[in-house]
Amino acid sequence: MTRGRGVRNRCVGMVAGALLLAAPASGALSPLLPAPRLLPGFEAYARQPAPTPTTPTALKRRLRTGTISLGIQGQYGGIAGSSELERHFDVGPGYGVRFRYQLSRRSALGFSFEHQRYEPVNIVAPAPVLPLPDSTLVITTVAAEGMAYFHRERDTVPYLLGGFGFASPDVRYHDAGTRRVNEGPFLVLGAGFEHFLRERFSIDATLRGFGQIGNSELTLSVQAALGIHLYPGD
Repeated sequence: MTRGRGVRNRCVGMVAGALLLAAPASGALSPLLPAPRLLPGFEAYARQPAPTPTTPTALKRRLRTGTISLGIQGQYGGIAGSSELERHFDVGPGYGVRFRYQLSRRSALGFSFEHQRYEPVNIVAPAPVLPLPDSTLVITTVAAEGMAYFHRERDTVPYLLGGFGFASPDVRYHDAGTRRVNEGPFLVLGAGFEHFLRERFSIDATLRGFGQIGNSELTLSVQAALGIHLYPGD
């Protein structure tokens, strides 16, 4: 009798042990066992997923220091000021070539070469007065510019620019050659934006103002420019 009771007790112990081992996977004993309690304030951390390592994303080429870019713009400008040029010439088209070297994510050093034409002022003269010479003012400039960008990580990037350069104005007479006038240094200020259609291709728009002193005369001009800018590959 005692022996049969010992065998029965061992069988019951083995069944109870098996149920305890299976309880975490099946939840069969969850009604019988009390649920674990968390300390106040730690409930939010109970089911947080394990942190996954993040890999740093590479900067786009237009953000990298040392990037060299090239652009070309068509432009239209007008001339003002107190010089003799302002009294004889008005507005006209031109073009500019831009080189830029990325100094940091938000700044660049630029170089500009421009060829700007201004047509003569259309003045109706009295009959006894001879008409004005048939001429065109052509100003060739080279300038160094500092660029300051805003929101460089976006597709549309505003910027400010400022710099200085040297201007060579020529009055070209259609029948009497060319005459160099008011040659000298100038300052330039401007603002614009680039809109990136692709990572290495953008539409570039700029409004520029120039101030030049030559032969003790002040020549001012304003230009609106629109073109493209390219960021070549490695």
